[in-house]
Amino acid sequence: MIREEGDRLYISGPVTLDTAKQLLEASCDRIGSHLKTIDFSEATDIDSSAVSLMLEWSRKARAAGGKVCFANPGDAIASLTDLYGVEDLIVFE
Repeated sequence: MIREEGDRLYISGPVTLDTAKQLLEASCDRIGSHLKTIDFSEATDIDSSAVSLMLEWSRKARAAGGKVCFANPGDAIASLTDLYGVEDLIVFE
């Protein structure tokens, strides 16, 4: 579900309520004080839990003195961040 290549994490498969907890647990130790890009190019099904994950990854990075940005979010994520009014809290590549 998560593959790491350098400073980029690739999310693959569904990003839904059913997988959010697993994705968060699998990524917690990979978000740190240096810049990470989380890439959604391999993600399949996406629901609103993706936005919650993005906010949590951003929070964890800031707490560690780092920064995270997101790549290839797709239309679903862009629409959801706009709908929830959090587009200013999430940094896109």
